[in-house]
Amino acid sequence: MKWFYVTAPAVVLGLVLLPIVYLRGEKEGQYAGKVVKYSSYGAEVKSLDPATCGDTTSAGIQGDFYEGLYTYDWLKRPLEVVPQLAAEMPSISEDGLTYTIKLKGGVKYSANPCFGTGPDGAHKTRTVRADDFVLAYKRVADYHINTGLAWAFLSERVAGLDEWREKSGSYKAGDFSRYDLPVEGVRALDEHTFQIRLRERFPQMIYVLAMSVYAPVPREVVDYWLGTQDDGKGGRRPIPVARRTTEIREAEQVVGTGPYLLKEFRRKSLIVLERNPDFRYEEYPSEGAPGDEQAGLLADKGKRVPFIDVVRMDYVAEDYSAWMRFLTKQTDASGIPKEVFEFVITPGKELEAKWAKRGIRLLKYESPAVYWLVFNVEDPVMGASTSLRQALCLAYDVENHIKVLYNGRGIRAVNILPSSFKTHAVAGPGPYYRLDLEAAKRKMAQAKEELAAAGRLVNGEIPELKLDLPGRDRAVLRMGEFVQQQFGKLGLKLRVIPNDWPGLQEKVHNKQCQIYTMGWHADYPDAENFLQLFYSPNIAKFTNNSNYSNPEFDKLYERARTMPDTPERTEIYVRMVNMISRDCPVLLLSEPLSFVLVYDWVHNVKPHPIGYGYLKYQRLDTALRRARGGR
Repeated sequence: MKWFYVTAPAVVLGLVLLPIVYLRGEKEGQYAGKVVKYSSYGAEVKSLDPATCGDTTSAGIQGDFYEGLYTYDWLKRPLEVVPQLAAEMPSISEDGLTYTIKLKGGVKYSANPCFGTGPDGAHKTRTVRADDFVLAYKRVADYHINTGLAWAFLSERVAGLDEWREKSGSYKAGDFSRYDLPVEGVRALDEHTFQIRLRERFPQMIYVLAMSVYAPVPREVVDYWLGTQDDGKGGRRPIPVARRTTEIREAEQVVGTGPYLLKEFRRKSLIVLERNPDFRYEEYPSEGAPGDEQAGLLADKGKRVPFIDVVRMDYVAEDYSAWMRFLTKQTDASGIPKEVFEFVITPGKELEAKWAKRGIRLLKYESPAVYWLVFNVEDPVMGASTSLRQALCLAYDVENHIKVLYNGRGIRAVNILPSSFKTHAVAGPGPYYRLDLEAAKRKMAQAKEELAAAGRLVNGEIPELKLDLPGRDRAVLRMGEFVQQQFGKLGLKLRVIPNDWPGLQEKVHNKQCQIYTMGWHADYPDAENFLQLFYSPNIAKFTNNSNYSNPEFDKLYERARTMPDTPERTEIYVRMVNMISRDCPVLLLSEPLSFVLVYDWVHNVKPHPIGYGYLKYQRLDTALRRARGGR
């Protein structure tokens, strides 16, 4: 493997000097007359169901066929929430508890067999109704559906929804009659008016409404796809209640309102999106942020979207293989593998001139995310010594971690909030999120005293620690080796345990990990989204996975979460951030910096820090792509 990484750059340099010919793999004329975007993906899509979506890969795919009531303006900065399926911004009662939302008229779902078939054999569709949102919220609350992330934002916030969830647990999983039970705080006032009643003020609710996990779900999908099956005679027959699934898992079951429909979905193989012929009329934005017009991002203003007809995504597990597909112009964009980074990017983090001459441009962007090592505070060792956690933070060379493992693609995280959040700077760096080996050794002495008092030492020494990792490939194992080296500076032994992603998730949920790698990408631009990760009642909801519990922190969180954006709330946020910086339930690593290469035939690319579903704005110059030797 070492030989491969050493010689790979030479292979790349050889390729750029050779004429590249693409040998078409698909049948000639498969996409004749259509504008097709070609791409690769390497992370598994875990969910096709809006209610169960909890990872960025699945959200990125779902955002192109599911839509929420609201979304974020694609171009404007600072971020701005705007109506999507809603006709206007919500009407909020004086007490801040009731949100009344008018729906856009005439919005249709993509045609699907669940709506029936016309005389011509074509599948029917129908318009979105308020009761479709009621069903969406009930499915998120459903005891029989694993909706961890989506449920965490509604639990104990929407009137009557927790009680509805408890009742749903008394039904068999396949008995969908539970969806007929009413919810006090989720109602369809009429066909075009949806209303939510909260238990207490929740100023971040407008951001929650902009998440597509709460996209409308027509009852026809549940009854047809989850409640019946093909009878082999051209009709449908009921599936026995005991054999029914509760989750949308197949492409044919996906029914959304977005610009694309899911035409084909083969897990870890191929994803094909096609233009949704029932998508409403929508135009390219006419306004943006400063600099957007100069960057050419407003050249298509007023034109109807989407521009692309078909999106073909092939599963490519290895970064280097995806890179080779990009070099041979089989795909329109690519990340940069670690082993070739220095041959593509200058020391000043710009694109090497030879690549720009090939019609390639570099996009760099920061994400509102923080990567960390999580300490399980309920673990007998990690929970018994705050000093041990502090020592590990002080001893860890984060700058070298970013340099060695990620080619410098990131900045050191110094508190739990992304640096783009306004509270980040006010809170400042945590006292233990710095490199100071001498201070770490002093803390280790205190850690031994704490662990001795708790009876956790083995023969007078700290027992071997365990690190669970999400994968088994070389890049993941290389990280494990790096962590071993860092902990070794304190005389600690560390056993690295590779896992597949589902296996790691299960172990985390069952509190079986001592230390593991994880991170959090912002769901909305408010510090509360990160602070809720350390609120102790969220341990049961699987969002507080460090199992951190601090009564003082909890009281402050409960006070702040109902407050509007004021200096007083910011002060409380700062106190909470500083508590985490002191107690160190996580070892902070980095805020990622992404480098993406795109060919010059790709237009209208501006990564959004939080929102999804902006592929509809992208445009391809297919004539230029063919002229340059692409598809």
